[in-house]
Amino acid sequence: MKKLNSKQIIRRFAFDEWGGTETVVWNTAQKLIETGNKTEILATKALCSKAKETVQNVPIKRFDYFYPYLNLKNENYQILDKKGGNPYSYQLYKYLLQNSDPDILHCHTMQRIANLVRLVAKKRNIPYVISFHGGFFQVPKSEIKSMMKPLEKTFNYGKFLDIFLGNKRFLQDADGIICVGYEEYLATKEKFPDKISTYLPNGVDLGKFQIKNANDFRKKYDIPTKTKLILCVSRIDYQKNQLKLIELTKTLLQKKYNVHLLLIGPVTSQNYFTKIQQKIAEYNIERNVTVIKGLPSDDPDLINAYRTADCFILPSAHEPFGIVVLEAWASKIPVIAHKVGGLKNLIKDNETGLFFHNNSLEELIAKFENLPAFSEKLTEKAYLEVKEKYSWDKITEKLLAFYQKVITEKTR
Repeated sequence: MKKLNSKQIIRRFAFDEWGGTETVVWNTAQKLIETGNKTEILATKALCSKAKETVQNVPIKRFDYFYPYLNLKNENYQILDKKGGNPYSYQLYKYLLQNSDPDILHCHTMQRIANLVRLVAKKRNIPYVISFHGGFFQVPKSEIKSMMKPLEKTFNYGKFLDIFLGNKRFLQDADGIICVGYEEYLATKEKFPDKISTYLPNGVDLGKFQIKNANDFRKKYDIPTKTKLILCVSRIDYQKNQLKLIELTKTLLQKKYNVHLLLIGPVTSQNYFTKIQQKIAEYNIERNVTVIKGLPSDDPDLINAYRTADCFILPSAHEPFGIVVLEAWASKIPVIAHKVGGLKNLIKDNETGLFFHNNSLEELIAKFENLPAFSEKLTEKAYLEVKEKYSWDKITEKLLAFYQKVITEKTR
């Protein structure tokens, strides 16, 4: 197979503000380079102002950007950087126009950045593909409304530029679409039946979660050794629905279960985090909840959190895939998840995990109480599943095959 030169374009890329999209881009970029292909990660300077760096042989470049809104407050600028931002970056556009010829452009974001990629691809006659990482067809209206809140009382002068540049054509003109969630893939096939598309799930570094580190995680974070530790690793955000776990913890403690809840993830919605803090105080369960506001993906504490937990619960309101489920499986801890989005295709109920439905607290409690009877079976089957299907080597091999298919079709 011919070696390829690709560009991985992402809205933001900061090692201390990590999420599922960053995990995919980072790991596939490493594997592409390891297999003799060329790639680099291109992002805006949102959340990280370092213009250039090379980390583990992966070149990373970040570019100036702006949000085209008058009266946008500085604090709202930062909120958009974390989630929901839709910027322009002329500097990124210029770099893509003038850089040495890539074989393909891979855009991991939507809207204005995606349209700049479209314009470059059109001018240079280069194929481009777009990845859906965030449930593009499935984001609830209430979440979209929350994301747009920082733009209240601003004037969107960018809409005139959007119209001039044909900003709504970035999907229609894409040469290929990659979906990390199976339901998203089905929706894509229905909306764009003639377009090349594929279901390409996320992966996991299996070996990383098998490493035994020396530090005593519970002692370091003052978590009692004899408690049942419930872990959730995800952005602290209304999409991730951690308030359901606060309710769960309160109820389990009332039922005399000796539990401790551990939430790990960067805060992408400060308002939601404030609500979590208020509920913890209202229920007087401060001693039974620990919140760590984000750990780098390679931090030994993150690995140790998985390895010391008794179970992993993901209560997301919607979830395109759920890469943290793979990490829990790799760590051999049982998983309970809300039956939504890509999780419905990822987890086999009563085989590799347990589902609760319709955001039901009563059902979540029942699943937790029944977990001991399933735990060994779940962890064994889940570990085999992740080992056989979700290594980054296999995911990157499929990605390269998709690139080749798109390039071949483009040159016909």
